[in-house]
Amino acid sequence: MKKSVALRLAAIPAYVLAVSGSAHAALPTEVTAAITAAGTDMVTAVTAIIVAFVAFWGLKKLGSKLGWL
Repeated sequence: MKKSVALRLAAIPAYVLAVSGSAHAALPTEVTAAITAAGTDMVTAVTAIIVAFVAFWGLKKLGSKLGWL
């Protein structure tokens, strides 16, 4: 009994993947361009944040080595 229930539960995700198809709607070119530009801006912002954190960490580490802190 438990094995058949386990097999049925395992079959649910396979059924959902088999039945579901990908839905693609045609987006206007302005929307696609805006999404691309936003992605580029986000990469730039995240890179700047990471550089700032690394610089802060490096200065803190340098300060502890030189006895500033």
